[in-house]
Amino acid sequence: MSEHKESSLLHWFRQRRNQVILKSIDMHIEKILDTLTSCEELIKNITTFDLPRAEKTYNRVSMQERAADHIQDDLANEIARGVLPPEIREKLYRLVRLADSTANWTKTASKSLVMFAKLGIELSQFEDPILNFFSELNRLTIESVRVFRKMCSALGRDDQTIIDNRQIIEDREREADEVHFRAREEILGISDKYGFSVHFLLLDTAKNFENASDMITHAADVLYTIVLLGTPT
Repeated sequence: MSEHKESSLLHWFRQRRNQVILKSIDMHIEKILDTLTSCEELIKNITTFDLPRAEKTYNRVSMQERAADHIQDDLANEIARGVLPPEIREKLYRLVRLADSTANWTKTASKSLVMFAKLGIELSQFEDPILNFFSELNRLTIESVRVFRKMCSALGRDDQTIIDNRQIIEDREREADEVHFRAREEILGISDKYGFSVHFLLLDTAKNFENASDMITHAADVLYTIVLLGTPT
Protein backbone atom coordinates (compact mmCIF):
# COMPACT_ATOMS: atom_id res chain seq x y z
CA MET A 1 0.00 0.00 0.00
CA SER A 2 1.46 3.37 -1.01
CA GLU A 3 2.04 6.03 1.63
CA HIS A 4 -0.05 9.17 1.57
CA LYS A 5 1.74 12.13 0.05
CA GLU A 6 1.55 15.37 2.04
CA SER A 7 0.06 18.07 -0.15
CA SER A 8 2.05 21.13 -1.17
CA LEU A 9 -1.18 23.05 -0.48
CA LEU A 10 -1.20 22.08 3.20
CA HIS A 11 0.02 25.53 4.26
CA TRP A 12 -2.97 27.24 2.64
CA PHE A 13 -5.70 24.90 3.82
CA ARG A 14 -4.44 24.78 7.39
CA GLN A 15 -5.55 28.36 7.83
CA ARG A 16 -8.79 28.83 9.76
CA ARG A 17 -10.54 30.88 7.05
CA ASN A 18 -9.71 28.28 4.41
CA GLN A 19 -10.88 25.47 6.69
CA VAL A 20 -14.31 27.15 6.59
CA ILE A 21 -14.18 26.95 2.78
CA LEU A 22 -13.46 23.21 2.87
CA LYS A 23 -16.29 22.62 5.33
CA SER A 24 -18.69 24.59 3.13
CA ILE A 25 -17.62 22.63 0.04
CA ASP A 26 -18.46 19.41 1.90
CA MET A 27 -21.88 20.80 2.87
CA HIS A 28 -22.47 21.76 -0.77
CA ILE A 29 -21.62 18.25 -1.98
CA GLU A 30 -23.96 16.78 0.64
CA LYS A 31 -26.85 18.80 -0.80
CA ILE A 32 -25.93 17.69 -4.32
CA LEU A 33 -26.08 14.10 -3.10
CA ASP A 34 -29.46 14.77 -1.48
CA THR A 35 -30.71 16.06 -4.85
CA LEU A 36 -29.57 12.91 -6.62
CA THR A 37 -30.93 10.50 -4.02
CA SER A 38 -34.31 12.27 -4.11
CA CYS A 39 -34.26 11.84 -7.89
CA GLU A 40 -33.44 8.17 -7.37
CA GLU A 41 -36.67 7.82 -5.39
CA LEU A 42 -38.60 9.55 -8.15
CA ILE A 43 -37.23 7.18 -10.81
CA LYS A 44 -37.91 4.14 -8.66
CA ASN A 45 -41.57 4.94 -8.19
CA ILE A 46 -42.54 7.04 -11.21
CA THR A 47 -44.44 4.22 -12.91
CA THR A 48 -46.88 3.93 -9.99
CA PHE A 49 -47.15 7.61 -9.06
CA ASP A 50 -50.20 9.69 -9.75
CA LEU A 51 -49.49 13.31 -10.68
CA PRO A 52 -49.83 14.86 -7.18
CA ARG A 53 -47.44 12.33 -5.69
CA ALA A 54 -44.96 12.71 -8.56
CA GLU A 55 -44.97 16.47 -8.08
CA LYS A 56 -44.47 16.08 -4.33
CA THR A 57 -41.39 13.94 -4.91
CA TYR A 58 -40.09 16.37 -7.53
CA ASN A 59 -40.53 19.20 -5.03
CA ARG A 60 -38.14 17.36 -2.73
CA VAL A 61 -35.58 17.21 -5.56
CA SER A 62 -36.10 20.91 -6.25
CA MET A 63 -35.77 21.84 -2.57
CA GLN A 64 -32.42 20.05 -2.26
CA GLU A 65 -31.17 21.64 -5.48
CA ARG A 66 -32.11 25.10 -4.19
CA ALA A 67 -30.31 24.38 -0.93
CA ALA A 68 -27.19 23.51 -2.95
CA ASP A 69 -27.57 26.81 -4.83
CA HIS A 70 -27.72 28.78 -1.58
CA ILE A 71 -24.56 27.11 -0.29
CA GLN A 72 -22.89 27.82 -3.63
CA ASP A 73 -23.68 31.53 -3.20
CA ASP A 74 -22.28 31.52 0.33
CA LEU A 75 -19.21 29.67 -0.89
CA ALA A 76 -18.49 32.37 -3.44
CA ASN A 77 -18.29 34.87 -0.57
CA GLU A 78 -16.15 32.54 1.56
CA ILE A 79 -13.71 31.92 -1.28
CA ALA A 80 -13.47 35.66 -1.95
CA ARG A 81 -12.58 36.26 1.71
CA GLY A 82 -10.20 33.31 1.88
CA VAL A 83 -6.45 33.80 2.17
CA LEU A 84 -5.67 32.01 -1.09
CA PRO A 85 -3.51 32.64 -4.16
CA PRO A 86 -5.57 33.96 -7.12
CA GLU A 87 -4.95 30.78 -9.15
CA ILE A 88 -6.40 28.53 -6.45
CA ARG A 89 -9.30 30.89 -5.74
CA GLU A 90 -10.31 30.95 -9.40
CA LYS A 91 -10.18 27.16 -9.65
CA LEU A 92 -12.25 26.73 -6.50
CA TYR A 93 -14.92 29.03 -7.93
CA ARG A 94 -15.04 26.90 -11.07
CA LEU A 95 -15.02 23.63 -9.14
CA VAL A 96 -18.04 24.69 -7.06
CA ARG A 97 -19.99 25.94 -10.09
CA LEU A 98 -19.40 22.72 -12.02
CA ALA A 99 -20.35 20.53 -9.07
CA ASP A 100 -23.51 22.58 -8.57
CA SER A 101 -24.44 21.99 -12.22
CA THR A 102 -24.70 18.28 -11.39
CA ALA A 103 -27.65 19.09 -9.12
CA ASN A 104 -29.10 21.47 -11.73
CA TRP A 105 -29.11 18.87 -14.51
CA THR A 106 -30.55 16.25 -12.16
CA LYS A 107 -33.37 18.61 -11.27
CA THR A 108 -34.04 19.19 -14.98
CA ALA A 109 -34.14 15.44 -15.62
CA SER A 110 -36.53 15.03 -12.69
CA LYS A 111 -38.82 17.72 -14.08
CA SER A 112 -38.94 15.84 -17.38
CA LEU A 113 -40.02 12.69 -15.54
CA VAL A 114 -42.88 14.60 -13.91
CA MET A 115 -43.91 15.87 -17.34
CA PHE A 116 -44.66 12.28 -18.36
CA ALA A 117 -47.16 12.11 -15.50
CA LYS A 118 -48.65 15.49 -16.51
CA LEU A 119 -49.07 14.27 -20.07
CA GLY A 120 -50.64 11.04 -18.83
CA ILE A 121 -47.87 8.94 -20.39
CA GLU A 122 -47.34 5.62 -18.62
CA LEU A 123 -43.61 4.90 -18.69
CA SER A 124 -44.37 1.26 -17.92
CA GLN A 125 -45.79 0.85 -21.44
CA PHE A 126 -42.29 1.15 -22.87
CA GLU A 127 -39.60 -1.48 -22.62
CA ASP A 128 -38.35 -1.76 -19.03
CA PRO A 129 -34.74 -0.95 -19.95
CA ILE A 130 -35.56 2.70 -20.73
CA LEU A 131 -36.38 3.55 -17.13
CA ASN A 132 -33.52 1.31 -16.04
CA PHE A 133 -31.15 3.40 -18.14
CA PHE A 134 -32.25 6.54 -16.32
CA SER A 135 -31.75 4.82 -12.98
CA GLU A 136 -28.31 3.57 -13.98
CA LEU A 137 -27.19 7.00 -15.18
CA ASN A 138 -28.28 8.56 -11.90
CA ARG A 139 -26.62 5.77 -9.89
CA LEU A 140 -23.29 6.26 -11.65
CA THR A 141 -23.45 10.00 -10.95
CA ILE A 142 -24.20 9.34 -7.27
CA GLU A 143 -21.10 7.14 -7.11
CA SER A 144 -19.02 9.86 -8.77
CA VAL A 145 -20.27 12.55 -6.39
CA ARG A 146 -19.40 10.38 -3.38
CA VAL A 147 -15.90 9.86 -4.73
CA PHE A 148 -15.62 13.58 -5.47
CA ARG A 149 -16.56 14.30 -1.85
CA LYS A 150 -13.72 12.05 -0.72
CA MET A 151 -11.35 13.91 -3.06
CA CYS A 152 -12.40 17.31 -1.70
CA SER A 153 -11.91 16.16 1.88
CA ALA A 154 -8.30 15.33 0.95
CA LEU A 155 -7.59 18.81 -0.42
CA GLY A 156 -4.50 20.21 1.25
CA ARG A 157 -3.81 16.95 3.09
CA ASP A 158 -3.25 14.15 0.62
CA ASP A 159 -2.58 14.77 -3.06
CA GLN A 160 -2.37 11.06 -3.89
CA THR A 161 -5.95 10.39 -2.77
CA ILE A 162 -7.14 13.08 -5.19
CA ILE A 163 -5.01 11.74 -8.04
CA ASP A 164 -6.09 8.11 -7.50
CA ASN A 165 -9.81 8.81 -7.11
CA ARG A 166 -10.01 11.07 -10.14
CA GLN A 167 -9.55 7.95 -12.29
CA ILE A 168 -12.56 6.30 -10.62
CA ILE A 169 -14.74 9.24 -11.65
CA GLU A 170 -13.34 9.13 -15.19
CA ASP A 171 -14.30 5.44 -15.34
CA ARG A 172 -17.84 6.16 -14.10
CA GLU A 173 -18.23 8.91 -16.68
CA ARG A 174 -17.22 6.53 -19.47
CA GLU A 175 -19.77 4.03 -18.19
CA ALA A 176 -22.40 6.78 -18.18
CA ASP A 177 -21.59 7.63 -21.80
CA GLU A 178 -22.15 4.01 -22.80
CA VAL A 179 -25.43 3.82 -20.89
CA HIS A 180 -26.57 7.08 -22.49
CA PHE A 181 -26.00 5.81 -26.02
CA ARG A 182 -27.70 2.50 -25.26
CA ALA A 183 -30.66 4.48 -23.93
CA ARG A 184 -30.79 6.58 -27.12
CA GLU A 185 -30.77 3.40 -29.19
CA GLU A 186 -33.66 1.97 -27.19
CA ILE A 187 -35.66 5.21 -27.33
CA LEU A 188 -35.22 5.62 -31.08
CA GLY A 189 -36.56 2.10 -31.48
CA ILE A 190 -39.89 2.99 -29.85
CA SER A 191 -42.87 2.86 -32.17
CA ASP A 192 -43.77 6.07 -34.04
CA LYS A 193 -47.31 5.78 -32.71
CA TYR A 194 -46.25 7.61 -29.53
CA GLY A 195 -45.32 10.69 -31.52
CA PHE A 196 -42.32 12.98 -31.75
CA SER A 197 -42.91 14.71 -28.39
CA VAL A 198 -42.54 11.45 -26.45
CA HIS A 199 -39.34 10.52 -28.27
CA PHE A 200 -37.96 14.01 -27.74
CA LEU A 201 -38.79 14.04 -24.02
CA LEU A 202 -37.22 10.62 -23.46
CA LEU A 203 -34.05 11.59 -25.37
CA ASP A 204 -33.87 14.91 -23.51
CA THR A 205 -34.24 13.18 -20.13
CA ALA A 206 -31.43 10.76 -20.94
CA LYS A 207 -29.20 13.65 -22.04
CA ASN A 208 -29.93 15.59 -18.85
CA PHE A 209 -28.84 12.65 -16.73
CA GLU A 210 -25.69 12.29 -18.84
CA ASN A 211 -24.96 16.00 -18.45
CA ALA A 212 -25.07 15.60 -14.67
CA SER A 213 -22.40 12.91 -14.94
CA ASP A 214 -20.26 15.14 -17.15
CA MET A 215 -20.40 18.06 -14.72
CA ILE A 216 -19.09 16.17 -11.70
CA THR A 217 -16.32 14.76 -13.90
CA HIS A 218 -15.34 18.28 -14.95
CA ALA A 219 -15.34 19.36 -11.29
CA ALA A 220 -13.02 16.47 -10.43
CA ASP A 221 -10.72 17.54 -13.28
CA VAL A 222 -10.50 21.05 -11.83
CA LEU A 223 -9.64 19.61 -8.42
CA TYR A 224 -6.93 17.54 -10.09
CA THR A 225 -5.43 20.65 -11.70
CA ILE A 226 -5.36 22.36 -8.28
CA VAL A 227 -3.18 19.52 -7.05
CA LEU A 228 -0.96 19.73 -10.12
CA LEU A 229 -0.64 23.48 -9.63
CA GLY A 230 0.70 22.96 -6.12
CA THR A 231 1.85 26.01 -4.21
CA PRO A 232 1.92 28.98 -6.59
CA THR A 233 5.00 31.15 -6.57
